[in-house]
Amino acid sequence: MKNNLEDNTFRMERLSHIIDLIMTMQAKTQGVSLAEIQEMYSVSRRTAQRMKDVVMDLFPQVVELQTNSKIKKWGFKGKAINLYNFSSDDIADLISIKELCKINNLENKTAVLDRVINSVKSANNPNLTSIETDMEVLLETEGYAIKQCASFNIDPTILKTIRTALKSMKVLSFNYQSKDFYNLEEKNLAGFRIQKGLQPKKEILVEPYGILYSERHYLVAKDIKNNKIKHYLLHRISDIKVIEKYFEPDVNFNLKEWANSHFGVFNGEIVDIKLKFKKEIADDVLKYNFHPTQKFQQLKNCAVIVTFKSSISKVLIWNIFKWGTNVEIIAPKELKEGYKNYLAEVLSNY
Repeated sequence: MKNNLEDNTFRMERLSHIIDLIMTMQAKTQGVSLAEIQEMYSVSRRTAQRMKDVVMDLFPQVVELQTNSKIKKWGFKGKAINLYNFSSDDIADLISIKELCKINNLENKTAVLDRVINSVKSANNPNLTSIETDMEVLLETEGYAIKQCASFNIDPTILKTIRTALKSMKVLSFNYQSKDFYNLEEKNLAGFRIQKGLQPKKEILVEPYGILYSERHYLVAKDIKNNKIKHYLLHRISDIKVIEKYFEPDVNFNLKEWANSHFGVFNGEIVDIKLKFKKEIADDVLKYNFHPTQKFQQLKNCAVIVTFKSSISKVLIWNIFKWGTNVEIIAPKELKEGYKNYLAEVLSNY
């Protein structure tokens, strides 16, 4: 009896994979390769081949697609089919994501999510009444559990303008308020001492490369004046406009690799970071995403060593600080000194 149950479970899993593969083939305009099928369903190449053949036998409109890649890919050509069925949980999750976007100053995403939510609802039209009822219950119990947090307000037109420039590969011009201060002893041309305060806004010309979303949102772009990749806080940008001047993007620059090689958005020399966490918080540490290059080592006393490669920055120091007395910086020496200096600066206010 047990073997029969296991066989049935295995068949149901395979059937679920086939249905999911059909929907994936419809969703991807470039189709899917055998290697992608292997990775998605953790199967051998032979099984991936069989799954692809099953879909092709069921649907004649599934063919090998002509792409720029040398890798063979298969997908739907012509009229697709509708196998989608969304639950109240799916729609409630989408609405929660929309609320999170609002809280994190991603208002530009909410209109797109509204269209997606309406499309999902229409796909389930026969069951819409029951779904709406279940969804209301979920949102009443979960919708207000979204964390409210302090954040900077960003003008939606800034994001819209940046996207326009990114899509057309045109230069951007804007005024930027840096966080640099005048020195107290600095004097102007008339010989009067300038009071300490923020430097005036500067007009910047850049080649935009992308946007990074984190606790604060940044434009990543190449400063045309010094030909260096920099990041600009979106809430410090004003008077932004697209310049009718095209640029050739740097083929050696990869936004994802650039972001993954640094902690936060601050770039600098990449070093080996080594942190030691007490055993009392080992479970939390092992489930925490510190950095894409992170590695964990649990010691015999249950303490955890975390290592990753990153540049040293204030963002890294702030993230270490929030672990309080549960963390010890093992390496490098420069990070230890930077952390001590930061603690001294904080204490100097009290």
